[in-house]
Amino acid sequence: MMLSRRTIFYRTGQLAGLVLVASFWWWGLRQMNYVGFSRIPLPQVGQIVPVKSKGIVVYITTADAALDQMLCYVGIGSEIIVAICLVVSGEFSKMLNPPKPPLPPEL
Repeated sequence: MMLSRRTIFYRTGQLAGLVLVASFWWWGLRQMNYVGFSRIPLPQVGQIVPVKSKGIVVYITTADAALDQMLCYVGIGSEIIVAICLVVSGEFSKMLNPPKPPLPPEL
């Protein structure tokens, strides 16, 4: 069974969209979790990187900061892939030019 180019890009776009939603959701959960972190640096625990979360400045570890940056890059990359797949598969054109409904019958 041979898949068409359009189908391949459509499925790839769906997968990239799923990755985008998952990374955004995970990043949001982490930001909500940071609210409970210390508001002063704690070098003994490793919380030395300042981050503004929900309007307050908290301190996180360098590993947390690296994971947040990686989630950001994954989100941006998947956004780009979704955009490319929308254009190449033709779905973007369908969204901009939906089919017109049939004319009503003449009485």
